[in-house]
Parts: sequence; C-alpha cells; structure tokens
Amino acid sequence: MSKKFLSDHAKWPQCVSGGPFLFFSGRMGMHPKSGNICTKYAEIGDKGPARTKNYPWVDKIEAPIGAQAIATYEGVGETLETKGGGLENLLRFHLYQLDKRFFPVFDSIRRHYEPAAPTPSTAVGMGAFDPERSVRFNIDAIALNPQAAKTLGKRMVHEGSKAHSAAAHFSHVVGAGPYVFVAGQIPTDTSKPGSPLIRNYPDIPKRGRFLSVGQSHEDSRNGPIAAQTWFVYDLIRKHLEGSGSSLENILNLTVYLGDMRDFPTYHRIHERFFPKDPPALTVMQVAEVGHKGEKIEIEPTALMDKSKIKREVIRGEDGAGAQMSLGVAAGGVLFLSNLVGLNEDGEPISKRSELKGALRRRLPKASSPATRNTVLQGLAILDQMGNAMKAAEADMSRVTHLTLFLRNIAHLSALEPLFQKYFPKRRPAFTAIQIPETSPVAGTEVSMTAIGWIGDGEPEIVA
Repeated sequence: MSKKFLSDHAKWPQCVSGGPFLFFSGRMGMHPKSGNICTKYAEIGDKGPARTKNYPWVDKIEAPIGAQAIATYEGVGETLETKGGGLENLLRFHLYQLDKRFFPVFDSIRRHYEPAAPTPSTAVGMGAFDPERSVRFNIDAIALNPQAAKTLGKRMVHEGSKAHSAAAHFSHVVGAGPYVFVAGQIPTDTSKPGSPLIRNYPDIPKRGRFLSVGQSHEDSRNGPIAAQTWFVYDLIRKHLEGSGSSLENILNLTVYLGDMRDFPTYHRIHERFFPKDPPALTVMQVAEVGHKGEKIEIEPTALMDKSKIKREVIRGEDGAGAQMSLGVAAGGVLFLSNLVGLNEDGEPISKRSELKGALRRRLPKASSPATRNTVLQGLAILDQMGNAMKAAEADMSRVTHLTLFLRNIAHLSALEPLFQKYFPKRRPAFTAIQIPETSPVAGTEVSMTAIGWIGDGEPEIVA
C-alpha cells in the first residue's frame, strides 16, 4: 500500500466522542505496531479464535480476511477499554467488504468476540478501500461511551419482531437510552422455513402491491425492487414496534441498492411509508447486497416512542432532490442526508464557473484534470455541509463522523486540501469507500454524509 494513502488516513482520528457516543473511523485491519495491512494470521499472534490446523492453501485465501477482522476487533476493543468499557458497548457495525463471498470468515470471528448479544450490523460488498485493493474489510462503528451509561442507561438488546430471526450472528435491534439502532434489513423472510427471498408482488400482502399493473412486462421489471422495498420497510416497522418505537420516530435511513436504476421504483414505495417530515436519507449503489439475490438493504436509526427528547427536522434552503430531510436531530445527535455537488440545473458540477463565487477562491490550484470533478463536487459538498450545520445552529467543528463515497478511491488524496480548510482544528472520525454509484444523480464522482454532535460539550478525539 502506498505511503501517501497511509499518510492521508493517518491524519484522521481513529475515534471521536460526541455526547454519549463514540464514533469509530473505518478500521482496515492494520497491524497495531507496523501500521501495515495484516495479510497473515502470524501477524496477529494468538489473538482471535484458536486455529487448530494450518493448511497453507486455505490460509492463502482466508488469512487476509481473518487477520484483518481480528485486528479490527482488537483495535476497537482496546479503544473501548481506555474509556472503561468493552465490545459490549457497541451499538452498530458497518461491515464493508471487498468480496462478500468471505462474509462467513468474518462471522466466525464475530462469534468469538461477541458470543452473546452481538452488535447490529449492515454487511455490503463495496468497490475498494485502497488503490491497490489490498484491504479486504473497512469497518466503522458507533458505540455507547461507557462513561455515559450512568446517565443514558446501559446498552440493551430489544426483541424486535419475534417471528424474524437474524440471517447471521447479529442482533436486529439494540438501544441506548432513547436511541434505537437497527441492523441493515434485507428482503429475506426468516419467519418462513428456508428463509425465502422476496422475489415479486405475489410474495407480499396485497396492500403492498399498489405499484402492480397486472401485466407481465412492467411487473417483472418493477416488481422485484417494489416488493423487496415494501417488505423491508414493513419488516423495519415490525422490529421498531416490537422494540417500543415506530416508523414516525426514524431519524436516519441508509439505503444500499444493487442497481441505481431501481431508485425511482424504490422511491415510490419510500414516499408511501414517509409522507411527511421524512428521515435523513442516504442512497448509494454498492457492489453486492445481501446474499440470496437481494436488491436492497436498509438500515434505520430511531427514537423510542416514549422518549423525552424530540425529533427535529432540519430543512435546506434549496429543497430536497427526494423525499428526505436535509438532516434530523434528536437529543444533540444530528444525522445528515448524503450530499452531492450539483449545479443550478441539477447536474454534477464539472466546471469552476459552476461554483458559487466565494467558493471559487477556495478551490485548490493543484488539482489534476483526472480529479477535477471530484474536487469541484467535493468543495460544493463541504460548503453544503457547513450550511447544514449552520441550520442546526452549529458548525463543522461539531461533525463527529464523515463518510465519503467515491467513484475512484485513488481520488481521495486530491480532496486533502479541502479537508484541511474545513476541519482546521479537529477532524471527525472518517470512512472512505469506492462504490459503483455515489448517488441517484448520474455522473456524481463523490458524495458525503455525516453525523454531528450539537448538544452540550465539544466533540473530542479519543486517543
């Protein structure tokens, strides 16, 4: 892996505290001493589950995945220990994978580190995490700050929907005080024998088939994503209601599509479930969703029904490109929708002249033709983020986690001058991922989403 790539990542903190939560940067399985990516079990010593046999041909394939997963768990656990807690404080894992074929390797390691009440997780296949494609996992997380458990309450596993078991070793729903964290939900009906895939309209109740026209051609095209979206949202409803929450209390939704061409049909279902004051929304196309041919995975964050804190919608001046709020805040936590850099015509910015006048002066002089659009759009996005934080009566110093979705991970270094300008004192926790489509708007080279802490007390880097 290039020294430049490692150097750029080293500028971001591994963990940032904001209010009652700890936000972890994307962990990529680096050796704790050398800083290099682990590729062999020998590099992590006797950590992780015991390995009774050693077959070189097997380890050649699986060891990079296993070693990086163990190194990640060890690193996150050590950080939590410095705050007086442990892995039992985890509330959410994003398990971004280079190749989902090897999900079982990670899951076997998760069983070792989290034998009971495992963390809700969202597991999707991505494009790449480094230019050389040597990183196999990129895992970020949210945890309950152990020091906040005395006031907010301990992490609790909620029952969710009794009928639907988890498809792997994870909990569907956990809570911390008034907050509810739900694992990414997929269109597989685990309440039935064999956990069948939702394939089309006949697999869902009649009330969910409102887009069906009764003709083969249209229903075979729109039916799979429409039926799967309806099933997943209805499943989320069941999990929330079984946990003492509801769809109306959702703060944030992250939607992973297998094909961005499905977005319009997905959105028509989405509108029905969230007719007013919708959650913050992030939508992207990933390399692989689920495991049985699923086309969509959706991850929500919500409040409990009887919560004393209120859900506050943050609206942008220019309106929204879909049924979503610019951001939603609750109790000091702010979730932003994913932001893209568009010109006045709603097209991706590709010229300096399309930037607002004041922004042109902030444009780095040394961007190459290959990275120009990424830099132009990145600058516009960070400006939007600053305005969104201002609308929430905060500023960029209150961002606690920043996620970048790039069409080309090699362009990440070109954005470094922008990060220096927008985060001059303290950077947030950080995850950067290459994916096929960064937003529903074709041609966007980069999109960003963020979580902020706008309550009492400043966010701080956790050493």
